[in-house]
Parts: sequence; structure tokens; C-alpha cells
Amino acid sequence: MDPSLPNPFLGGIVPDAWRGATADVPEIHGDVYAKCFAAVQTVRTRQQSSSVLIHGEQGSGKTHLLARLQRQLTDTENYPDLDDDWQIFVYLRMRTSSGRIWRKIRTELVTDLMRPMPDGLTQLDHVLAKRLAAHFDGHADLALWWDHHRNERMEELIDAWHEIAMQLSLRDDFTQVLECFIRGNHRRHVRAYLSGGLVSEAGFRHLFGNVDASHYAPDNEDDAFSAVKTLCHVAGPQIPIVFCFDQIEAIEVEDSNRKPVWYLARAVADLTDEAAVAAISCVLANFADDEIRSQDRARLVSGGQTALQRLDRNQMQQVIRSRVTAMQATADAAGENMHWPFAEDERMFASRSTPRELLHAAATRFDELQGTVAAPPTTEKTPALTKLFEDRVDEAIRSQKPEDTDDLIASTLPNLLSILEPGWTTDYPTGPHNNKRDIELVLVGPDEEARVGVALCNQPSMTSLAAQLKRLIENREAFKLHKLVLIRDGRLPISPGAAATRKRIDQLTKDEGVLVRPTREVMAVLDAVRSLIADATCGDLTLDGQAVGISTVRQWLANHLDAVTREWVDQFCRPSRPGWHDEATADDSDIDAVLEYLADCPVVSMDAMSQATGIAESRIVELGRVASDRLGIVSGEPTVIFRVASSSSSEEEVQLMQGSGTR
Repeated sequence: MDPSLPNPFLGGIVPDAWRGATADVPEIHGDVYAKCFAAVQTVRTRQQSSSVLIHGEQGSGKTHLLARLQRQLTDTENYPDLDDDWQIFVYLRMRTSSGRIWRKIRTELVTDLMRPMPDGLTQLDHVLAKRLAAHFDGHADLALWWDHHRNERMEELIDAWHEIAMQLSLRDDFTQVLECFIRGNHRRHVRAYLSGGLVSEAGFRHLFGNVDASHYAPDNEDDAFSAVKTLCHVAGPQIPIVFCFDQIEAIEVEDSNRKPVWYLARAVADLTDEAAVAAISCVLANFADDEIRSQDRARLVSGGQTALQRLDRNQMQQVIRSRVTAMQATADAAGENMHWPFAEDERMFASRSTPRELLHAAATRFDELQGTVAAPPTTEKTPALTKLFEDRVDEAIRSQKPEDTDDLIASTLPNLLSILEPGWTTDYPTGPHNNKRDIELVLVGPDEEARVGVALCNQPSMTSLAAQLKRLIENREAFKLHKLVLIRDGRLPISPGAAATRKRIDQLTKDEGVLVRPTREVMAVLDAVRSLIADATCGDLTLDGQAVGISTVRQWLANHLDAVTREWVDQFCRPSRPGWHDEATADDSDIDAVLEYLADCPVVSMDAMSQATGIAESRIVELGRVASDRLGIVSGEPTVIFRVASSSSSEEEVQLMQGSGTR
């Protein structure tokens, strides 16, 4: 065999349903796929929810199957007509805590609604265009109809939208925000508001006028559930929303007596009771009847319960052939030989296997046929895990956003603390003093020698933040804490002019409190920690073709996490008695002032910034070095300072930073 040929069998894990494998064999698991597709049709034709539960062992192809479903359900290569059936695909990797499931669902629903399709429109465009076209009795290419009416008949569209909103009894705020979307205005703020994300006070003014932002979009489970229901009602059963739940086992449970599937089943039951949707849930293995409520099980499997079987000989050969033909070089080498390159190799097909096992065996055998000497198997995973972890940190630095901070800390901190500080546990306080979840969780030291409350304070509105801080002051004694940690992402400023907010922070951190401002790098490490733990828990973490268990990952993290991350965790559990106090750095206030000014003017000249903030230009240059993850400076005539945006920023935000203005 030509040793220069690429190995077509590498890369056996599908990262997510939106980034499916390049090769697929539709006949494999075709019965399960048909059951999922039938659930979608049930919603459309019977106008009632349908849920399918899929069991599958590690590497059996659960995410691959969802990727196949995604390609079929979102195929706009032929530019659909308004008359064509359409549906919305939503993929959810359940990397969250059980107390934030609805916020997770809301965020992922809006993320996928805003995802551009091949015809240039987002899935939300498709929903609104089809809804409004039905009102106008429209018949045409969907994209052309939508473009024409938004350019030529906008006010008629808006009048029709308000009629539809009234018929659906939509929330007033969502009616207004979706009107902005139809008009093409302020889509960055529209996306943030719909997803329950970070909307600045200026953003609220763009969306709602001069109103009190503290009354809108509270970050809690009830509002998230209401938002999900509202968006599902906008789509309606004629445009089914298909929720695909993956990595369910990764849910960080708040009640140790319950397993992740209990929370997922509860959420699916609530969702399918309130809206006509399709729900596809993938789990690793069967679970006992008493692990979830009986009424929830009925809703979880209303459209069927099935399992992904191991591949037989014929199916394995089809997988091999699909991988070979997916690459031009190996397809040319194989020619008409349907069994290349393993025609005489009975070992490849001696017993049933999962797709992942087959591809690993095929990749190894392909290297052998090329004369490549495979490295001997080793139980030492440290070098490979180190490289994998570093790659995930790099990816997170590029993509992780302040909007992710609350969920990331809530779902990762308890795990990370138990790894680095054995004996520490986590409580989730309830009661009237925490009905707004001002304290997200309480970290409890060995023998309850310390109780450390963690408050997530990442609201963009200073009014909302001040209200939370006021409640913490009033209710602090009820939590019986030795220490309070306020967490605000370092990329989110605290307005220098917010006197009440700063006064309350000072009061809360005077004795046994601390304000923590994690950097982009710290949050990226937490993101990588969470993804490793989630993948290992769900059987999706492999090295050299072998699954890496959660105990191996936890031990590696305990031994190899960097000193900066360890020091960050130490802020929560050192020392173990009252009297802790953390002095804010002298740079914090000035950085906040610069970030606040850049919130709506992401690029500005240095002299304009100095005049607006009263901070000397030389000091601003110094701040640019201190906070390079948030501030950037370009020298020249004139010298400009800009807000550093992640690579995941929306297209509109990128345009805004390039000086094109707010839409």
C-alpha cells in the first residue's frame, strides 16, 4: 500500500450534531432514525408532542445519529419554498448543573435559532417568515419572499406580527424584541435578551426605550422556562422544534439522591406538557423505573424507546467503504474494489462492534498495512491528556464569553473543588431568603468547619446588581456563612458612577467577604475542566482508541492543574476561618471605567477616552498591558483603544467594532 495515503479511519468521535462526520451510512441505525423522524411528523400532523428515548453504549453512534437528523431537518441547499414543511433543530449537550437546566435549554435554543442556514437565513428567520407568510397567504421562495416583504412592506409585516402575537398571547417584551428582529434592528441585543444573556443598560434602551432594565429578563429558572415556552409557541406545531438532548450524564446534580436522568426527564415532561415539540434524548444505558417519576417516563418515551445495536459484518463493511470513499486519495486507490483495504482480513469483522471500536481497529490496521510501526499500548495517559487539555483551553480562550460565566462556574466549581480539596462538599441553599438564588451555592469544608457562599454577580445592569447586593446584605445572616465570595467576570465592568453598587460591595467584603474578578484565561481553564469531565462521564473521551474514565481524568486534574487555577480555587477555601479579606487591585476601577465607555463604542481614540474618563493617556496604555485580555491598543495617528471581543462574537458585533455602527 502507498505509504503516502492519508488514513481515512482517524477521527471516530462526532464532536456535536452540528459538526457531523464527513461519512455516513444511512442504513445503519435506520430504524432508530425513522422513529425520530416519525416523532417530528407526529408534532406536525397531530399537533401534539412526541418524545423518543435512545439508549446506546459508549461509541455506539448517538451523536452521529443526531448529526444525521440535523442534516435532514435543516437541509436548505435547494432553498425551500414557503409551502415546504419546515422544522427547527436544537442540539443540547447537557453540560450544566441541575439547578440551571432551563437556562441551559433557553441559551441553546436561542443559539440554534440564530444559527445561519445554507440559504443565508437563520432558523428564527424561517420561523417568522413562515408564520407571517401564512398570514399573507404567501407562496414563493422563502428567502426571496422574506427579503422582499422586509424591504418593501415592512409596516404591513409589523402589523401582522402584532396580530399574531396577540393571538398567541405572547409576552409583551418578546413581542417587542421579535419586532426588532423582523426589522433587522439591534440583533446583538435581541439575541442576548432572548437567551437571557448579558444586555447592557444601553441595549435595553435600544430594545425598549427609557425603561427600568431591572424589571426585564431576570436570570432564573422560571423566566427561562417561560421564554422557552414562548419561543415554542411562536413556532407552533406547524414548524416543530426538535430538541435533541445529549450528554445527559454530564448534568451536575444538586441532590445526591437523584441521578442526572431524573432532572432531564422532569424537564422533558414539563416541556412537552406546555408546547407541541419533539424531544430526542440520548442516554448511555437503561435505568431503573424508580430513578425517575413514572409520569415523567411516560412523556420521555411517548414516541418510543429504542437502542443502538452493535454493527454486524455487513454494516461494518459499509462503514469502512464510506470512510474510504469520503477521501479522494483513498477512493482513487480503492477504485471498484468494494472491500479495499481489508479484503482478506477476517479479524476486522470477526465479531460485532460499535462504530468507534471499528474505526479504531481500522485505523490501526491501516497503519500496519502501510508499514507504520504502532506505538505499544500504554497505561500512561498523562502526555496525551496534557495535550488534549491544552488544546481545549486554547479553544475556550477563543470562544468562551462572559455570558457563559454563571453556568460555567455553577457546573464546574463543585467538581473542581472536590478534586483539589478532598473533603469539601456543596450545598444549595433554599428558603425565602434565597428565593432569587442570590447565593448560587455554598461550599462546605470538612466537618463543616467552613461555609463559603458563592454569589454570581454578572448582571450588566448596575440597577439589577445593586438590588442583588442589597438582598445579600439583608439576608446574609440567614445563610450562616463564614465567608462570602462575590464573582463578577473581569470582562464586565462595574460602573465607576454606580455609587450604591460600589458601596454595597465594600460593605459585603469588609470582614468575611471577597470580590473575585476571574480573567478570560481562568474561565477558559474552567471550560476545559468541564468539557473533560463531561466527556469522560459520558464515555466520549478516548485516547489511542481507549475510553478514558472519569476517575483517570479527576486524578490527572488533581496532579496537573496549573498554579494560577489552584490559586484561584484557594480564594474559596483559604483560610478556613472568618477574617478573610481580599484587596481589589488598584487597576480595577480604572479598567472598569474604560470598559464601560467601550461598551457602546468598542473602538475609540486614546484622547477621546482620556477626556471621557479623566484617566491619563499614559495610564490607559498601562491598563492595556494589565488587561490585555479585555483591552487592546493600536498605536498611530491617532492611537486607538478597543474592546477585545472573542472569536465567537456575532457578525453584527464584529461589524460594530469595525466602525460600521449599530443597526
